[in-house]
Amino acid sequence: MRPSLSKSSLKVITSRSQTAMPANSFVQMQDSYSFYDTTPLEPEWWADEVHGFHKISRDEYPVKSINDTTPRDEPLIEYAEVHKAVSLDSSTYLRWLQHKAASYGAAFVRASFADKDGLETILDATQVLLASRARGRANIFINATGLAAGKICADAKVIPIQGQTVLVKGEAKATRTRVGDNYISYCIPRPGQGTTILGGTKEIGQWDTTVDPAVTSLILDRLTNLAPELRTSPNGDFEVISVQCGLRPGREGGARVELELIGGHHVVHSYGHGAAGFQNSIGSARDVVRLVEERSGWTRFSPSCRL
Repeated sequence: MRPSLSKSSLKVITSRSQTAMPANSFVQMQDSYSFYDTTPLEPEWWADEVHGFHKISRDEYPVKSINDTTPRDEPLIEYAEVHKAVSLDSSTYLRWLQHKAASYGAAFVRASFADKDGLETILDATQVLLASRARGRANIFINATGLAAGKICADAKVIPIQGQTVLVKGEAKATRTRVGDNYISYCIPRPGQGTTILGGTKEIGQWDTTVDPAVTSLILDRLTNLAPELRTSPNGDFEVISVQCGLRPGREGGARVELELIGGHHVVHSYGHGAAGFQNSIGSARDVVRLVEERSGWTRFSPSCRL
């Protein structure tokens, strides 16, 4: 994760969540709690960037209530903080972004290419495809191919980060994250959907996407006293809707956002953001726009710009 990209994204989405995006729909400003089993060695990078940041003592709610219900053989919360943060329903947000892009004249063309062919071959084929559909010739390509960039760009630094999550009924009253020795637990509400994502795992280098029932049980156990308002079944358990296991597009050394000339094609790479895709998205997009403008001399509103 790159804090600079996250800071840029945070400022924009916080502002637009209250103006440009539909109110009371898929975006909400909520409290976001972070709980730690041990005190962090360094201050959180977001402490000076967010609204309402303050530390919570062990005698205050909700730290005291969580510690009071923690089994004796499990660690207690030693350090905690809360601040205001944006929660969003990712699927609805992506559809909204697509609609906004279309309203500015963006066209969407779907096609499949073999990743074994390499990026130059894919770019050549894309130019042919665009010409066949009377779309003109692309001046610059944006390579946002996620994990596939490992093969098509021969980038050995690209690695999968396996993550398993559980979708449950009910919207949590706040985002909550707990960090301990070799684990992280979290609940992230999906505004407007009546559901919450519980997680999770972070297995670097693991390609398997098979759901592990033992991991599901562990996730639910760890969230028992972290999100009590979601335990709505008759017997006091979570009401599970689905369990999913997927791959985050990680990259050793962080995201790659840079310009490259490949076989006569100008390409701006933007991949390898790991688990911070939404968090880095706007900051990364701004870097991409800057690189396009520097290479072409266009402004972002130029009618001749073809990406």
